[in-house]
Amino acid sequence: MKAHQIKNPTNRKLRDNIAWETISDKLTTRNHKNCCLKWYDTLASPLVRKGIWADVDDYLLVEALQKDDAVCVEDVDWDSLIDHRSGEVCRQRWNQMVRGIGGHREKPFIEQVDVLSRRYCPEMIEYRKPKE
Repeated sequence: MKAHQIKNPTNRKLRDNIAWETISDKLTTRNHKNCCLKWYDTLASPLVRKGIWADVDDYLLVEALQKDDAVCVEDVDWDSLIDHRSGEVCRQRWNQMVRGIGGHREKPFIEQVDVLSRRYCPEMIEYRKPKE
């Protein structure tokens, strides 16, 4: 077993605290290995693949932006959003996340934050953190 894999009590493999077998069961068209490979090879951010950014950081970033009083992207103090991440990486990941919103160029910053806050709701942060 590789270091990034953990077995849970029901003997299902996890990677980055994601139950790929559960996702596979819901999709019914791919097995858990294919779901995992598709995510990391095609769908995941290059920052996640390189280990510069963690899954839980998306949730932390959106939560921090919700609490921030910025009305436009230029008002955000990117260096102080997430303690363990640089402002440059936070801004880069934000840009990647925003591109996933349909019609993102037409939406103001506040609306972008609102859309992403519904996708990355703060109550999910605890579930996305790696188990120690």
